[in-house]
Amino acid sequence: MKNKLKKQKWFVICGLTVMLIVALVIGTYIIHIPPAVHIRNNCTITTLDGDISQSLIYTTYTTANFTINYPADWTVIPRASKIPFVSKTGYEGGYITLDIQLLSSSESGGIYNSVDDVMMDLVQRFLEDAKNVSDVCINYEKEEEGKGAKGKEVSISYVLHNINYTQTQIIAKKGKYFYVLTYHAPSAYYGGQEKVYEYAKKHWMWK
Repeated sequence: MKNKLKKQKWFVICGLTVMLIVALVIGTYIIHIPPAVHIRNNCTITTLDGDISQSLIYTTYTTANFTINYPADWTVIPRASKIPFVSKTGYEGGYITLDIQLLSSSESGGIYNSVDDVMMDLVQRFLEDAKNVSDVCINYEKEEEGKGAKGKEVSISYVLHNINYTQTQIIAKKGKYFYVLTYHAPSAYYGGQEKVYEYAKKHWMWK
């Protein structure tokens, strides 16, 4: 009888031990699940200069939080959280756009604590929302100097309906807001108007 009880006790202890080991292994696995998107430089993005030869006259767009310079003949489409500026001329693949977006930091009720948080979220959203997109290339974490604040720059190129596109954006923090300045163009014409992005990046002002 005693031997039988000992055997039963031994089986119970062994069973609990195995369950504990399995639980620890599963727990470790869950804790170390990688994030949905691991951003890394996965290619070299190349763009063409296109066939755009014109001098640009800039004008200023002013809001309560910032001012930004953009080509005077471009169209402004004010929205609640993002303000796109659209090129006067359309090209194969569409228009060239420049837009600026304000995102609240955790200090002002937002969800972002750092520039890296914003960058990872924007890239993840792009990958989740992209439909019929192929050949996605991402280059990121290039330190850039915006007017009044340092930020990080990320470039994404992709193919949609057999046309190559490239977008480059700089994310910087000033006060309680993150500012995202994005330049988007068909890759064949990216270089021809890149100076619009560079000019805006160097001359924007926070209030």
